[in-house]
Amino acid sequence: MSHALEMTRVFNAPPARIFACFTIKEEWNAWAGPYAIRGDVVLLEPRVGGRYRIVMHRPDGTEVVAGGVFQVLEEPSRLAFTWEHGQDTTLVTIFLRDVGGKTEMHFRHEGFTSEEDRDNHSKGWTGCLEKLDAFLATGERQRGVALQGAA
Repeated sequence: MSHALEMTRVFNAPPARIFACFTIKEEWNAWAGPYAIRGDVVLLEPRVGGRYRIVMHRPDGTEVVAGGVFQVLEEPSRLAFTWEHGQDTTLVTIFLRDVGGKTEMHFRHEGFTSEEDRDNHSKGWTGCLEKLDAFLATGERQRGVALQGAA
């Protein structure tokens, strides 16, 4: 059985700006990685069939690597890429829609083999998107945000 994560969020920026945050290395670098994790985009080939790779540095010094291949790039409204993490490959699809100069993002990450894995990715992506929102507001690289409700 396959499990999917779906989220909808509104950003105070036009769709082209949000699209660029996934296709320009310096932009993605500014908010990559959830919460207190610093992500470094070490490879980004923003074309269909192009690869990307992110090294996420945890506070304890360990690293997590994720990467994949771009499947769809339809600027500024849709992008999709595989998400390869460990032995698992899943699919992320992002739909961007203009709503009065802001962007409504519908985010779908599918192909999880367990609810636990989906829920862990939900926490991670929520942190990433919070960092993206903060980056859009400040223009500064985000080092991490506290997990809501965490000490």
